[in-house]
Amino acid sequence: MRYLKLLLSILSLIIVTLGHSQTIDVGDGVVVAHFNASWNEVNAVPWIEDINECNLVLVDISTNQEIMKRWEIIVVPTIVLFKDGEEIKRWQANVAFKIETDVKTVQEAVDEQNLSDF
Repeated sequence: MRYLKLLLSILSLIIVTLGHSQTIDVGDGVVVAHFNASWNEVNAVPWIEDINECNLVLVDISTNQEIMKRWEIIVVPTIVLFKDGEEIKRWQANVAFKIETDVKTVQEAVDEQNLSDF
């Protein structure tokens, strides 16, 4: 039963979008997902790839509307921290489409999740 529940959880995290597919695997370990749109590249988070000790997923919601709906992305950029498939923390842009957090804050949250296993 436990394995069936895990399988269903993983299957619910696989997202297929209209016209093209992209999988966001947030079901294992610590994952940081960066949601942005091609029309908002000027406000992309420049330090996102500096986050360590996690899996990083970059998502362009302008070509993945179903992903945007699934994860309830209402403003871009948005950064979401997941641990074993569960959303732990979310940082969203302000009304000017600029993220209001920094690399240190996100890295500390990632480190905290990694250390919680010990």
